[in-house]
Amino acid sequence: MPPFVNRTKELDRLTKLYNSNSPNLSVIYGRRRMGKTALVVKSIEDREDAVYHQAAHGTPEQQLDSFIADATTAFPGINRIRKDWENVLNYLAEQDAIVILDEFPYLVDENEALPSIIQRIWDHEVEETATTFVLTGSAIGMIHKIALDGSSPLYGRISKRPNGKLDIGPLPFEAAMTFFPDYDPAEQVMAYGVFGGTPDYLRAVDDSQSLKENITETLLLRDGGLHEEPENVLHRELDEVDRYFAVLKAMAEGNRQRNEIVQAASINANSAGYYLSRLRELQIIEQEYPVTVDPSRSRNSRYRILDQLFAFWFRFVHGRSSRYEVFGPDAYDELVEPYLSDFVSGTFEQLCQRAILFEYGDEYTFTEEPDTWWDTDGREIDIVAPTNSDTLVVGEVKFTQQPLGYDVFAQLQQEAPHIDWVPNGGEEPEYEYALFSRSGFASSLEEARDERDDLHLYTVEDVVETITE
Repeated sequence: MPPFVNRTKELDRLTKLYNSNSPNLSVIYGRRRMGKTALVVKSIEDREDAVYHQAAHGTPEQQLDSFIADATTAFPGINRIRKDWENVLNYLAEQDAIVILDEFPYLVDENEALPSIIQRIWDHEVEETATTFVLTGSAIGMIHKIALDGSSPLYGRISKRPNGKLDIGPLPFEAAMTFFPDYDPAEQVMAYGVFGGTPDYLRAVDDSQSLKENITETLLLRDGGLHEEPENVLHRELDEVDRYFAVLKAMAEGNRQRNEIVQAASINANSAGYYLSRLRELQIIEQEYPVTVDPSRSRNSRYRILDQLFAFWFRFVHGRSSRYEVFGPDAYDELVEPYLSDFVSGTFEQLCQRAILFEYGDEYTFTEEPDTWWDTDGREIDIVAPTNSDTLVVGEVKFTQQPLGYDVFAQLQQEAPHIDWVPNGGEEPEYEYALFSRSGFASSLEEARDERDDLHLYTVEDVVETITE
């Protein structure tokens, strides 16, 4: 199992907060299993001025006693303090302590006044101290309500320099690769396309086994460690779970426009906005727009599932247990493998969009992050990257087991002029073409590449090397 990986920027930011001569308040949030606990524990490694407390359900008295017990190791004098939250937190602040309340919403569930108590301490007691309070939460909606939203008691008190608000998301591809270094580049892309960047999901991957074995043993089998993970997460975070399941199932089956999702999920069109909004708040889905449009002025949007493991689960696992029982040992070969390359192609596309920044970054300055473009007439281009010159970088991505043919390039040349983009100077755009393939390229494409300066071909090995080097 790899050690603590990535999160270097987050660790540096926490260290600056701890070493500051002024009081600081930090809120760390993100979905479960993203590594928030590992981050804060790592951040106080070898420090003697820190109190780490992982909250649990219990009575208010039990929770306070448990916190005091954890604080006693570093600050034994706390046992002489009258036992209530305001007094013990005030005492620790006076000692310039680092106080980490992990899973803070559990404490608030039993003591709704706790955010207001910390607010009062922050407004009146800590000015002359160098204390740091760190609050973490996996219940994203709850942590927003008690710490981040405009009406929350702690709003405006979170440190700004350095920024004490840390949103902990999935690990990027290059960090995730440390979990399965023995896979070849195509296998790494496929593993990331299934398990995503959540550290606890990645730890389930054993690269001494095949991807088939990993998927079968962790996700497809009833006793697999991740078999019920998305279901458990949604049950913890949401009410009316069946409606959300229907929405995510519809999306996993390829319905991405709002009206398509409504019809496929059989939900009321008037309530669709609420369900989609809640899933966005929980960072399970995102709303996308064509790269060249202004989202505030466009209604041409669609949705996608952000977490690859959630997308896999709703595409291949949810509601299909009986089919896996029928197929038995052949279940993966019959129900997953024929469709897996197509499923993973979206992840490969996103990696290729990142690779554009490295491959062309020395030549162009990009005014937008490379992303997908589409229009209402059915045209779609996998990669569109506007620059501050008269050049637009456009590209297509294929993760099939056949070489990419010249026809893909010919179609890209035909569709590129339809992109609604005009260079700053108002002149006609020039185009740079980038093609990405898992399985190489037809000889006709390689000949075209050799004859022109505006066409570049990249393999999956090129993409992985570019991103991870």
